[in-house]
Amino acid sequence: MKVTCDRAALAHWVQAAAAVATLRSPKPSLGCVRIEAKPDRMTLLATDLEVGIRIGLAQIEVQEAGVALVPAERLHQILRELDADSVTLTTAGQETEIVAPSARFKILGDDPADFPNVPEFPKEGAFEVAADDLVSMIRRTLFATAKEHTRYALNGVLWELDGSSLVLVATDGHRLSLVKGKCKAAEGEKKSAIVPSKAIALLERCLGMIPDANAAVRVALTEREILVESPSTDGGTWTVYSRLVDGHFPKYEDLIPKDYDKKVSLPTEAFHAAVRRAALLTNEESRGVRIEFGPKELILRSSAPEMGEAEVRMPVEYDGEKIEMVFNPLYLVDVLKVMEGEEFQFSFKSAAKPGLISEGRTFKYVVMPVSVV
Repeated sequence: MKVTCDRAALAHWVQAAAAVATLRSPKPSLGCVRIEAKPDRMTLLATDLEVGIRIGLAQIEVQEAGVALVPAERLHQILRELDADSVTLTTAGQETEIVAPSARFKILGDDPADFPNVPEFPKEGAFEVAADDLVSMIRRTLFATAKEHTRYALNGVLWELDGSSLVLVATDGHRLSLVKGKCKAAEGEKKSAIVPSKAIALLERCLGMIPDANAAVRVALTEREILVESPSTDGGTWTVYSRLVDGHFPKYEDLIPKDYDKKVSLPTEAFHAAVRRAALLTNEESRGVRIEFGPKELILRSSAPEMGEAEVRMPVEYDGEKIEMVFNPLYLVDVLKVMEGEEFQFSFKSAAKPGLISEGRTFKYVVMPVSVV
């Protein structure tokens, strides 16, 4: 194999492949990216057997067709450090040579025959979502997934398709984030699946490399897997593949309280700043910020042994009864970072009940209070 290609484009996509490849597998081939060059195109493949990516590069010149299996992270490190506009990759056996005008590298790879298959996008059965809508939906849910691997079904984002409606939901047991969007699917089509967090993060990265944010990406959702396909800014294409999480997602509608009797509109930026300031004097042992709603004023307080205490005040349009709640400030900062409007609604009932943050009719965020002894 011998190909010459745009270094920046290749570096970006090898980085995406390296994020999929696993270095801890007993199979060395899973830590590699498979490079296949044909007369009219070059394809990059990477997988950890659960998540995979297939990339079609356009800015290439193929002098000799062939296949190579190259350590993904090592190749990315080399491409990242080069400053050339283009590079040439030449393979002989399991050796791959990377040549730029001022540098040359030769790295050892593996046998391409040992690399597992990465599914291609199916020819039918897909629905479409606007790329910018999907990016927004991912940003508003991915952060709320569980990080503990013992809660397998919560280590992903629930996708629910119902005709022209797409709902994404994530929860870690302490908070729940739900966002609704539109899509183009067969009338009456209904599907539900849990997509792993790793695949969602990879998808978010790839969605940043599309030529038009208003363009639609294609999504194929089957009983066992999800595939998402789109053109890329460099003229090629990409497909993200993932197996689905085999588990039961909580009945999220039951987790969203509907008996709130108090509501206040808050300015997003000002409240975000107030929470960050109050959180300055919290630690692992005292991870709580008291939020007191009173007539025309909101007060945030925090304290921690051997650190001190903080009090932050801000005006609000609230005329209800005085109420004080305690929340983990990280759970508030996380959601405030992904809010898109200038203000949002905070609904609550009592100090022991969850708080509800909402923005319009399409976004809801439920956050549990912190128990204070």
